Amino acid sequence: CTTSSTVNAVLEAGRELNRPIMIQFSEGGSAFFSGKALPNEKGVLQNSILGAVAGAHYVRSVAAAYGIPVFVHSDHCAKKLLPWFDGMLAADEAFFKAHGEPLFSSHMLDLSEEPDEENIAICKKYFE
Repeated sequence: CTTSSTVNAVLEAGRELNRPIMIQFSEGGSAFFSGKALPNEKGVLQNSILGAVAGAHYVRSVAAAYGIPVFVHSDHCAKKLLPWFDGMLAADEAFFKAHGEPLFSSHMLDLSEEPDEENIAICKKYFE
């Protein structure tokens, strides 16, 4: 999702259908959520981190009012986007310390463009 309006539309659809929904944030959509005018340097991706974290907090703040299960997910994270991934994981850890659960329901690490050995090595680092 790229704005609170798109989040609300998905929540409203889930409520009307009485179905659980997933709100997904991509790296680019996350930067849009917090405002494309903010700096988002390659290798840092600070605005994408800010937007994803702000979006996840927004979803958590309003989801209960819709009366349906809501999952917050990050979209495909390629190797060049690992700073974004790391920022979201740091937010998950901080949220977990305060609330006993992670901020995001799930993340997608997608290293399919990398050679198998590198893919496995990077994944192993995150699983440890």
